[in-house]
Amino acid sequence: MAEQELLRNDGTEIQIGDRIESDGYFGTVLYIGSVAGTKGVWLGVEWDDSSRGKHDGSHQGQRYYQTSQPTSGSFVRPNKVKAGVNCLKALISRYGRIEDENAGVITEDLYVLSANKKQTVVEMVGAKKTNEKQSQLDLLQEVSLRDMLVYGAGVQHEELLKIVPNIEDLDLSKNLIPSWKAVACIAEQLKNLRILNVSENRMVLPEKTESLSSSFANIRTLIVNKMKYSWENILQCCKICPNLEQLHACFNSIGHLSSSENQLQKLKLLNLESNRLHSWDELLKLGSLLCLEVLIVSNNEIDDIYFPDASSCEKSILFPSLRSLIITHNKVSKWKSIDEINKLQNLEKLKIMGNPLMDTANPETVRQLIIARIKNLRRCNGTEVTEERKGAEIDYLKRYGSDWVKAGGSQDPQKNRPSLEFTNIHPRYQELITMWGAPEDSELKQLSTTLKSNLLSVKIICPLMPDREPVEKKLPASMTVQKLKALIQRLYKIDSELQLSYISQKMQGPEIELDSDLRQLSFFALETGDTIHVKW
Repeated sequence: MAEQELLRNDGTEIQIGDRIESDGYFGTVLYIGSVAGTKGVWLGVEWDDSSRGKHDGSHQGQRYYQTSQPTSGSFVRPNKVKAGVNCLKALISRYGRIEDENAGVITEDLYVLSANKKQTVVEMVGAKKTNEKQSQLDLLQEVSLRDMLVYGAGVQHEELLKIVPNIEDLDLSKNLIPSWKAVACIAEQLKNLRILNVSENRMVLPEKTESLSSSFANIRTLIVNKMKYSWENILQCCKICPNLEQLHACFNSIGHLSSSENQLQKLKLLNLESNRLHSWDELLKLGSLLCLEVLIVSNNEIDDIYFPDASSCEKSILFPSLRSLIITHNKVSKWKSIDEINKLQNLEKLKIMGNPLMDTANPETVRQLIIARIKNLRRCNGTEVTEERKGAEIDYLKRYGSDWVKAGGSQDPQKNRPSLEFTNIHPRYQELITMWGAPEDSELKQLSTTLKSNLLSVKIICPLMPDREPVEKKLPASMTVQKLKALIQRLYKIDSELQLSYISQKMQGPEIELDSDLRQLSFFALETGDTIHVKW
């Protein structure tokens, strides 16, 4: 009976190193055998959640196995755990044809609650048709077996090639896969596999990568989120994927990086979101990745960005192909970091929301300053940079014109020699003067550093959306109508051409049309307390 308990339904045997699940908890088998003072076979398990266990692998003074945590181990009977199913069985269970009018959907569970908590049954439409389409297993290209207790390929893994030959995208996340060798037995049968997700598995690292690399030769995207891997561990995994182009390694508590060009020569996208990266120095170690186009480091703790290999007006040789940088929800607070980003040779897209820098001024003002400081930026925080660039750059010249004059700048080209200190703070200023001309004396009024004296507190309402609450905004008096329209389009999530007007709080009369896109709000005598009407 003990031997029977140690067999899965497909006849494979539970072995040391295998993964199991019990009551929603996952663990690794580290011992199989008897325990003194008891009868029968026990499994010595180390639980992923140490609070589930009771000891470190010893019992009554005798050690049976060793856990990594003092209370992460326990002994359980084989019949109390689930040791998983093979990949093919899980796939048929999820995608196989179900001979039932509702395709296995329990219609009694489909209902909505009214305000008085009365249940109303919801009709299921199209479930059978969808199931019939999905059940054509030989046509499947995208397959998700997440949380299906898959342990591996099983003894008849060659059947995968016959039954599901066209899978390109396979999600094996949160299963019972114990090693990369087990994944290789699945991947080697799927000749068209390009995208592989093994997140939230506890997998032993590959030792002999050369023996596994043929199984992963076609993989272009690898997802290894929540694996408790260090960067060195991840590089070891990447060795078996010689043609990798996209790598997602989020939620792994990575704090340190290392040079990776040998393993990641073809990498185009790297996602390190939600790790523990504190310093930009760590990211600079990846600067020699020649093909990298997208770098995502959101939700880390980076407070500064810099490229020490280039002066303020030069381009860096690092990240030569980088086109998109996503660094949202970090600790970047200095405008100098934006100037440093301008050193990237090919950057076109930047997302930097959720950083202290974004709170230094009105959101629209911050956006314009970012656009002016980064020459080739085409998308800023998810929104396309269009004709607003010219206005942003001219406004930038005016905003810092007084500082430029004090630093030695002059409208006379022969005398225009601003100090090195000013140039380091505003590396694009001279370039912008060449493009748009030096600011005139009438434009050199220094803006308030707090911006309070230039902000108009207004209400924005949309008569076409009466259920929408009025939006209160503080707008710079220097904002153009065109920029205001772009702001309102984002607020209301609409793409239509807008018509704006306002009603004065002080003066009774008809609505005043904001009928010139290039005029500033101050031109229309808009004041604090006025109400802007939006139509389209």
